[in-house]
Amino acid sequence: MIDSATGMRAGERYTVEGHDNAHRFTGFFLDGKYYLSPELLTAVGWLEGQQFIYDELDATGAPVYTDRIAGVIEDLTLTLVEGAALKLQEQRFISHDTPSDSEPRAEHDEHPDPDPAATKASPAALWGAVGAAFIIGVTLARLLTQRYRRR
Repeated sequence: MIDSATGMRAGERYTVEGHDNAHRFTGFFLDGKYYLSPELLTAVGWLEGQQFIYDELDATGAPVYTDRIAGVIEDLTLTLVEGAALKLQEQRFISHDTPSDSEPRAEHDEHPDPDPAATKASPAALWGAVGAAFIIGVTLARLLTQRYRRR
């Protein structure tokens, strides 16, 4: 559950605006977790209430932030422990797992939007279909060849 004082909503993606003198956060927040990129499914930070816990290590292996506490988020502003205030910007992204407050789904909707990941065929399934078609084709060709030789 996301603390309402942060200003964030479930299912919405938020990026951190850069600041010249502050640490650069190039990832995004989604559902109370901080990710470096959409391809990396492992969170490197998270919210505990309003506290932003960031699990980043320096070159020596020590945490960048003492006790991993990077700062506090309130009203879409991340205030770092060193004092810099960074604004969070909402991105246009809707999580498939968590419905957004801004786009409620109708309860009578019998045909929800298909998940693109669920409708995309896997390479193994495609190769299986190609292999099956090949075997059927070869078998039919042999049967037809044998039938015409008998005549």
